[in-house]
Amino acid sequence: MQITKPSDNEIVLIRTFSAPRETVFAALTQAEHLLRWMKPTDMAIVVCEVDLRVGGAFRYVFQRSSGRKIEVRGDYEAVDPPHRFMYMETYDFSPLKVLVTTTLEVSDEETVFKQTLGYSSKQERDADFDGVVTSAAEAYEKLERYLAQIRQ
Repeated sequence: MQITKPSDNEIVLIRTFSAPRETVFAALTQAEHLLRWMKPTDMAIVVCEVDLRVGGAFRYVFQRSSGRKIEVRGDYEAVDPPHRFMYMETYDFSPLKVLVTTTLEVSDEETVFKQTLGYSSKQERDADFDGVVTSAAEAYEKLERYLAQIRQ
């Protein structure tokens, strides 16, 4: 995965997946798929709600073995299956708001995933960077394994 900071308020993640664009889009946006790959190693997903449309929203609640829950929400601002979707992401544990834009392009028989995270300041971007690197690496490795399973 390539991870860059192209501007003072952005992080860009680029990764290639060995799966058709439609399959990758579904795995990134449909609850039945998200439930099978998205959870961090030390957590369970206890809520996964997705209303994939402009004006719709998603809500994920993760629970640690200790019982502590973390909620992530997003409000969809653009949806263009299977090419692109954009949402404003918020967290119950932080005042941070991140504008997330995901695009999927076809390259040979693979899908190039590009995710741009937009922050309101360089300070917010820099404070979030290490967490993004760690969580994205883990999440998208799990997604690659999941895509391989459903292709069989």
